[in-house]
Amino acid sequence: MKIQTALFSMIGLLATISAHATIMQQSSENEITKVVYACKDKNTLDVIFVNTDKDSYAIINQVDEMIPMKNVKSASGAVYKPINPNYDYELATKGNTATLLANDKPIIEECTLE
Repeated sequence: MKIQTALFSMIGLLATISAHATIMQQSSENEITKVVYACKDKNTLDVIFVNTDKDSYAIINQVDEMIPMKNVKSASGAVYKPINPNYDYELATKGNTATLLANDKPIIEECTLE
């Protein structure tokens, strides 16, 4: 039930974000940022990052679905894994770069901020 509630909350946030500017502040502790990465083979990767005082999240659009992801521990950079365990994506970011993996294989790679 918690996962379903979190998923619906993230979808609601995404709808609100798409109607606003690229970067906006909700409060001094919470930040919502939309970024667009330019990737290999002329792909783009749109990501909405939601940072709260407790956790960090990323929302991606893959195969015409919005997929909310939560930050997990990483030795270097940031790694996000889907909240819904039925998805096998991983978003790895470090500095201005990102890679999207599925089943541990890169599907969108060599991404840098536009």
